[in-house]
Amino acid sequence: MTRRPQGNRLVLAILRSPLHRLLSGMAIELRYTGRRTGRQYTLPVQYAREDDRLLVIPQGEESKTWWRNFLTPQPASVRLAGRLRNGTARVLNPDDPNWPAAKRLYERRWRRMSGLVTGPIVEITLESP
Repeated sequence: MTRRPQGNRLVLAILRSPLHRLLSGMAIELRYTGRRTGRQYTLPVQYAREDDRLLVIPQGEESKTWWRNFLTPQPASVRLAGRLRNGTARVLNPDDPNWPAAKRLYERRWRRMSGLVTGPIVEITLESP
C-alpha cells in the first residue's frame, strides 16, 4: 500500500463513504498504474467537469510527478459522485490546440485560479457507464 499524507487519507475516506456528497463537487479519487513502477496509485484531486470530460491541474507540477504518467494516454479510473468510472487520461500541454479551451473550462469552475493556469492539464475522458 502506498503511504499517503494524512489529509489525503481523510479526503479519500470521505469520497468512498455515503458522505461523498460533501466533497464530490470538488474532488475525485484518481486511480492509475505507475508507468515505471507498475504499482497502483490512488490520490484525491480537484477537478472541473464538462459532460464525460474531467480536467485536473497538477498543483505544483514542478515537484509532483504523478501527472507525467499521462504524457502518453493511459487508462485511469475515478470515483466520481461515489461511483467508480473508467477512462483514459492524457496530458494537455500549453502547445496542444485543446489546451486553451481546457484552461478556460477549469478557470470558469475555479475562478480563484483565473490567470494562474500556465502548465499541464490532465484530461480524463470517461467511458460511457
